[in-house]
Amino acid sequence: MEFDENKEEEKYSEDDYVDIYSKRAIFWFSFFNLIFGGVLLVINLYNAGYRKAVPVVLAFVLFFSYLSYFVIMHSGVDLQQVVDAMNVTAKGGQPTAAQVTAMLSVAGLNIGFGLIGALILSQFFFRRYFPDNDYYPKPVGLPILIFIILMILTRIL
Repeated sequence: MEFDENKEEEKYSEDDYVDIYSKRAIFWFSFFNLIFGGVLLVINLYNAGYRKAVPVVLAFVLFFSYLSYFVIMHSGVDLQQVVDAMNVTAKGGQPTAAQVTAMLSVAGLNIGFGLIGALILSQFFFRRYFPDNDYYPKPVGLPILIFIILMILTRIL
C-alpha cells in the first residue's frame, strides 16, 4: 500500500455536519400524519440554518392538510355511514355493505392524500434543501413516542 504525501485528505469539521431526521423518517411520519412529518422537516430546516424555508414548508403542510380534509368532506361519501359502521363494529356487530363501501372510500382517500403529501415533503422539500447525504440521521425514538402519545390523547379526548 502506497501513501501519496502530496495529496491532501479532505478534512471535515464537526460543524460541516448537522443531525437531522432522515428522509425515510420524514416520509413515514408524513404518511401517517402530514402535520407531524412537516414539523420534523421544519425542525431539520431550522437546525440546518434554512430559516427562510420554514414558512414555505409550514404553508404547504397547512394548505395540503386543509385540501385533503376539504376533498374528503365533499367527496360525496356519506360520512354518517362511516360513523355508524365504526359504532356497529365497536359493539361487535357487522357493518352493512354500504357502510363498508363508505369506510373503504374514506380510507382510500386518506391513504392517497397521505402518500402524496409524504412524497412531496420527502422527495421535493427534503431533496431541495438536503441534496447530499452530509448529515447524521437523528434517532426517531422520541418522535415515535410523542406521536403515539398524541394519537392516544386525540382518541381519548
